[in-house]
Order: sequence, then structure tokens, then C-alpha cells
Amino acid sequence: MQLAQIDLNLLKLMLILLEEGSVSRAAYQLNLSQSAISKQLTKLREQVGSALKDPLFIKAGTGLKATAKAQAMEQPLREWLRLYCQMMVPNHFDPQQDEREFKISIAENAFPVVVPGFMQSLTQAAPKLKLNIAKTHSKSLQLVEQSQLDLLIIARDTDLRAGFPWHINHLPEVPRVTLFEDENVCLVRKNHPVLTHPWNLESFLSLSRIKISVEEQTRWLLDEVLLAQGKESPDMAVVADFHSAALLAQHSDMSMICTSAFANQLCERYELKMLPMPFHLGPAKYFMLWPETQETNPAHIWLREFIQKKCLESVKINPPAPLDS
Repeated sequence: MQLAQIDLNLLKLMLILLEEGSVSRAAYQLNLSQSAISKQLTKLREQVGSALKDPLFIKAGTGLKATAKAQAMEQPLREWLRLYCQMMVPNHFDPQQDEREFKISIAENAFPVVVPGFMQSLTQAAPKLKLNIAKTHSKSLQLVEQSQLDLLIIARDTDLRAGFPWHINHLPEVPRVTLFEDENVCLVRKNHPVLTHPWNLESFLSLSRIKISVEEQTRWLLDEVLLAQGKESPDMAVVADFHSAALLAQHSDMSMICTSAFANQLCERYELKMLPMPFHLGPAKYFMLWPETQETNPAHIWLREFIQKKCLESVKINPPAPLDS
């Protein structure tokens, strides 16, 4: 079969299936239904597998197992995708006329801090540009490495006590830039009894904490620090997002932890009071990352610089002042 007869998108799908070994996980990555991926897999076998006289993937339990031939194709496919992305970069970029779509993943605690600061200006500077924005998850960094995401905005800890994958040293070797740095704070309801007493480590540890699932994980820096000190903050609830945690904190005596810029916004929406952490935690850094394949893409460069500039102008960090204990 000639190259012209092969849908090149099927080769991109093949690489994702090689990495994931599952139709359902490939569907999740591509934001498609499992039936749509199954149909594309059938086409992949018809167009590529038949030419190679190889099924490429066989069923293995609830997943897929790549054949030896398919496994041997993984590195060449990855190199092909890198070169393909480089070849398809246009020589110029006109933000007023460009109609391309960028796939962006943004952490929940970064979205309301970052996006409102650039979105209105972006619609004026690039009126035809489209942003497909999704929440971060456990595979987001992998998607950047695989050139399946254009941009990723996430927070990582600078504190050396942070466990995997939360420390900045755990980030993959992909291009990135720091957007801003922020401190962690504690949030409780405005009429919480703890506000009538001195705020210190003892009063903090007396509070039950709401844990938030971030990138499918609930253990982070605070847990490592408390464990190292032989202390424990009781957990009574685990929720899927920060807004659920804020609502629960508003209607209970439980506390929640997040960074101050996001906390300021939650305090405007919910009946919450922001308190400083009663012990030292290193600040979190918010990064914007992108695939190496897009490093020299004029459109990417323009959008990255636009977002970075607007973050410098709009993101205001106002953590609470330390309280006397």
C-alpha cells in the first residue's frame, strides 16, 4: 500500500495505543468514545496491518497487547511524529487571521487565576483562534511529552520535602517557563470556632482536613511534612475538586489547603476565611509547559509569550500576613 492511501492520523493513534495498551485509555486521551477508537483501530489494521501482514494489536484481558512488529515501530513512529510536527509549522503567524485550535490543559487551582487575565485580550488579539481547555489529570505530563497537548499549566512544589510527582525536579525534560509563585494557605468558614483562639500548629492540627484529588492523587507536601514530624492532621473527607472542598468547608468545621491567589477567589465566592500556614512550607511554582516539537512554532511562541505577559500583568499574590500565636 502506498503512503498516500494511509490516513496519517491512524499512525498517531497507533503510537497512543502502543503507549497506553488500552482502547479506553486511548479514548480518554483523545476525548473520543471507545467505539470511535475501535472503529479507527479497525481502519488501522485494514490500512497498515494488512500491508504489513500483521494484526498490530491483539486482545489481552481487558486491554491490548502490541505484536512484535508493532512494538518495533514505536520509536520510528515517535520520530516521524516529531519530524512531521516540525515540517508542518508555517513560516509565519498572523494572530488576526489564524484559525487553528490549541489543546490546553490547566490545573483547577490555576484556571481562575490565569485564564481570566488573558482571555478577553486574546479574543481581541486573535479573534479566530480557538482554545480547547481541559482539566489536568495524571496523564497530562505524558500527553505533553507525546505532543498530544499544546500547552500545560500546572503547579509544583519547590519544597524539597515534596514527594513524587509534586516536586519541580519531577517534571519531565520538556520546555517550560515559570508563570508565578505562590504560598499555601488554610481556609476555614468565616464563623469557625478556631478563629476565636490563637492560630498556631496546635490549632491547625485540631482541624479535620478536606483532601482534594489532584491529578488522581490526594497525598502531597503537607502530608510528607506532618509525617516527618510525627504529627497528623485528621482527614474526614476526600473530594474530586477544590470548589467541592470550598463548599464543604463553608458548611462544616473542616479546613482545606490551597495556594493564596486561588484562595482569594474562593473567599469571594464562599463564606471562607484565609489563614497562613502555622509552619513553613516552601512555595509552589506555576509552570507552563509545551512539547519540544512545538518549540519553534511561530504560533506557539506567540501564544506562550502572550499568556506569560498577561500573567505578569494580572496575577496578584496576596497571602495573609502571619498571625501572632
